[in-house]
Amino acid sequence: MNTKGNPPKNGASYQCPVCGNALPHAVPAPPFDAPCSECGAYLWCRRRLAAGPLVLQAIPGRSPEPAEVEQVLKTYERDHPGEDVTFDMSLMELVTSSFMARLISMNRRITATGGKLRITGLQPMVRDLFQRARLDRALDLEPETP
Repeated sequence: MNTKGNPPKNGASYQCPVCGNALPHAVPAPPFDAPCSECGAYLWCRRRLAAGPLVLQAIPGRSPEPAEVEQVLKTYERDHPGEDVTFDMSLMELVTSSFMARLISMNRRITATGGKLRITGLQPMVRDLFQRARLDRALDLEPETP
């Protein structure tokens, strides 16, 4: 398994956030449930390989169950405790209230280890949902880019 952020052998730019298996660049269209071919984890987000902070990218059309968020958080706590996490939502055009609740849970756990969760790439409609729910006060929502 490749959980330490080392580049996958095939040069892929994304990894499974649980086991580090290389993932294709293209995101399968919903309602395709795409489990990781290595560990079988349900892929609701993927890890982007980049220099700097840990970046997770939400996969559109997928709302994780608590156990699926738990898998990602256990990997984070094991391999990246205290590191900041950037959660890229640029592909998300809509989110459910349960998805927003999962982000609150992630924020609590990441903050408890000394890290910080930053939410980036919010589409205008999604940003509006977060603001209406007053989650802009509970989460670190990065400002819109011009």
